[in-house]
Amino acid sequence: MTRFVSALNLSGPIALAGHDIGGAIAQYLLARNRLDVSRFALVNSVLYDSWPAPHVAQFRGGGAGEGVLAARRQAITRVLAGVASESLIADYVDPWTDERVRRSWAALAGAADNRYTLDLVPALQRSTTPKLLIWGEDDLHETVEYAERFASEMPRTTLIRIRNADHIPMENAPDHIGRALADFFTA
Repeated sequence: MTRFVSALNLSGPIALAGHDIGGAIAQYLLARNRLDVSRFALVNSVLYDSWPAPHVAQFRGGGAGEGVLAARRQAITRVLAGVASESLIADYVDPWTDERVRRSWAALAGAADNRYTLDLVPALQRSTTPKLLIWGEDDLHETVEYAERFASEMPRTTLIRIRNADHIPMENAPDHIGRALADFFTA
C-alpha cells in the first residue's frame, strides 16, 4: 500500500478505508504511521480478537480444494441475503474457482492471528485521526459489538450502523454508505 501511494505520487495526507482483513491492514498503516492519514474508515473490519472467524479457521490446516469453494459460496450467499442474485453470487465466487486463489486464501487463513490487531490497540487509542465505522448489524463474525467497543475506546470515532445488512453492507445500502464515506472524507 505504501508503494502504491508512492507510485501515484500522492503528496500530503490521504483518506484511508478498509473492509474485512483490508481493515486490519488499514489499522496497521494508521497505527504504525506508515502513511500520512487524514481520515480513517472501516467497514465490517476485523477488530481486536474477532478473527479468524470460525468459517475461516476451519481451513487453517491447509487444503484449498473444493471445500474452500463450497464454503465461500455458502458464506457469500448468507452475507448477501436479501440482495443475493445468482449473478451477484457468481461475481463474488468466480475468482475462487481458480486453484491458485484458493491456495492463496488458505495460506492467509493459516497465517490469521489476532495478536496482530490486538497489538495495534494502544497506538489506535492514542490516534487523533478522525475515524468512521460503518457496520452491517447482522454480521455474525465481525459483530457490531466489536464496532461499538472500538467506537467507545478510540478517540474521534463515529459509528454508523446499517440495518438488515451483514458482512458486506455495501451491497445492501450502497448509496447510504457511499454518501457517508464521501461526506466523511470531504469534511
